[in-house]
Amino acid sequence: MRKIFDMRLNVSDIPDDGLQAELDLPVEISGSAGPEVVHVRINASRFGKKILIEGSLKMSLSLECSRCLKEYSFPLDLAFRDEYNPVEEFENEDEQELTGRELDISSYSNDEIDISELIKEQVLLNVPMKPLCRSDCQGICPGCGKHLNEGSCECKAKEIDPRLAPLKKLKESMKDQDV
Repeated sequence: MRKIFDMRLNVSDIPDDGLQAELDLPVEISGSAGPEVVHVRINASRFGKKILIEGSLKMSLSLECSRCLKEYSFPLDLAFRDEYNPVEEFENEDEQELTGRELDISSYSNDEIDISELIKEQVLLNVPMKPLCRSDCQGICPGCGKHLNEGSCECKAKEIDPRLAPLKKLKESMKDQDV
């Protein structure tokens, strides 16, 4: 296994027995302060003009909890597999509906595959849409802004939304009537 730092894989450089590589890639993740470094191991195999890339990646992202707004570390350790066909293979075909299998196949052009795009895609697919520092995060109090994981606040227990006040009156009147 060799250590490489280039983000583009030249298809014609892949030997018949495949190419194994290990690299550290800087990947820009939306919402992060700067590029995050991802440690990647790949195995690229060539079958005619088709390329199969299998590998794994490890990294630690700094995310902001969507409930309490505190930063926390989110480790990623995952495996991936992607198949590539040359763009020319699709250019000569008439318009047709793609099958589910065909939707999973990526394409490459100019004899190059951009590994950084593959890695960025894998990271983005595995980052939670609503990141939580822990599953039972209490968040922050909407009244005073206190971090509720650190203790309760002094705000009124259950302040009623003024729009729902008529329902409270209805509930009280029903209680009076023993309904």
